[in-house]
Amino acid sequence: MKVKPLLLALVFLISKPAFADHHATSSSGELKATTTVAGSFYSSQQTLDRGFPFSDAVRTTGNLVFLSGLVGTDPDGELVEGGLAPETHAIFRQMQSHLQQLNLDLKDVVKCLVMIDNIDEWAEFNKIYTTYFIPPYPARSAFGADGLALGAALELECTAVEQ
Repeated sequence: MKVKPLLLALVFLISKPAFADHHATSSSGELKATTTVAGSFYSSQQTLDRGFPFSDAVRTTGNLVFLSGLVGTDPDGELVEGGLAPETHAIFRQMQSHLQQLNLDLKDVVKCLVMIDNIDEWAEFNKIYTTYFIPPYPARSAFGADGLALGAALELECTAVEQ
């Protein structure tokens, strides 16, 4: 599977704001909302400035929040070193940041899709996953995926519900 340039841009743009100080006045870390009859579409300032045709997160009128897929990147948008474990922790830091900006947290996540490069690392992933999510766990699907963006070991996409 070839990595498409748009996917690489998406990974960079949704991971970069996750490391910004939420109390800073810099607009680069904040998600900007555009509201339509379908819901609110959230984009980082970087996404807006570059005119990319996607949103970092979408909250529907039915209070569902869809987070775009995340890979484990550092504040510069580079894949963290060390493989699955550090990438998984980086993904959860990003996810928690996005959720926090939307006044949500991990307990509001109801569904996750896991794309893992090496299914033999599934047990290692589950050990980390269960340190972030507690029962009742979100519904979850998974599949093996070759050629994830940036050569990542893992990509995680989740849906949350606003209470």
